[in-house]
Amino acid sequence: MAINRIEATLKQYGALIDRQLQELLPHREDYLSEPIWYHMDSGGKRVRPALCLITCGALGGDPKAAIPFAVAVEILHNMFLIHDDIEDGDTMRRDKPTVWCKYGTANALNVGDYLLGRAYRSILSSSLPADKRLRLLDIFTLTYEKTVEGQALDINWRGDKGFTMEKYLRIVELKTAYYLTCGMVGGAVIAGAPEVVIEKFWELGHSIGPAFQIKDDLIDLAQGKGRGGQIGSDIKEGKPSFLYAYTLSRASKEDRDRLIEVMLKPREETPDREVEEVIALYKRYGAIDYAQDYADGLVEKAFKTIEGLPVGDKVLFRDLAQFMAQRKT
Repeated sequence: MAINRIEATLKQYGALIDRQLQELLPHREDYLSEPIWYHMDSGGKRVRPALCLITCGALGGDPKAAIPFAVAVEILHNMFLIHDDIEDGDTMRRDKPTVWCKYGTANALNVGDYLLGRAYRSILSSSLPADKRLRLLDIFTLTYEKTVEGQALDINWRGDKGFTMEKYLRIVELKTAYYLTCGMVGGAVIAGAPEVVIEKFWELGHSIGPAFQIKDDLIDLAQGKGRGGQIGSDIKEGKPSFLYAYTLSRASKEDRDRLIEVMLKPREETPDREVEEVIALYKRYGAIDYAQDYADGLVEKAFKTIEGLPVGDKVLFRDLAQFMAQRKT
């Protein structure tokens, strides 16, 4: 099956990333190493760095040359997770207490700041020519800036009474599309791809990024997202999800007002029965089925972009795109 193939590929490339992480973030007895490895050892598929190595190899480059940039992308991802948990008030990550809960907010913020520095250090210390390192630094910085812009919208549109599909897609364009595509674009640069090909990978991200995020919204309602078995964490958070936007656009005034009321409540004041009530509203208005259909449509759009990529194994890239919308965790 395609998903099994992709998971095996991610595991293979993830092992290369893990070895490099051990060198860049050595285990020490200090106030940084312990919380860093408490978080890093909790798991993760290494999707973003794997995309970097896969892309570089598919375009005729040496994936080993892309490892420093791929590692930087993975470190950035984990830095965002640590800070995101603070901003969202999440107490569980990958089924164990978040870094801020275990070590305190100050330490968690400091760890995230340190990780960002190590990410830049990984790019700067690579053996690539100076012009490529400069280009990668530009791509990395652009991604960092756009992701933070998206997070600003995510934070301030929580429980927004006028939240729309257009607003949702604006968030994921900034917060997920750049972030998920950064590794692929970097891999293309390292492989020496022409600008027209690099632009194709940015274009691909505008399809698979939103598909990935929509699936994330759906996973939160079923399996949960490593929150210790908690279902509907996004609802307690008042997160401006695809499901929230769609239901607002379809609901009766009474249901719409009730949905907004629940989403505006503080996390600690939102009982599980109200989470179940919101999920029932999503089902009543067909938001869950529509979300999956929309994600699948984005994958179909991605397939068209992939047809224009100068790679031999287009099936692998199609499987990767499909994985974004069909994954279980």
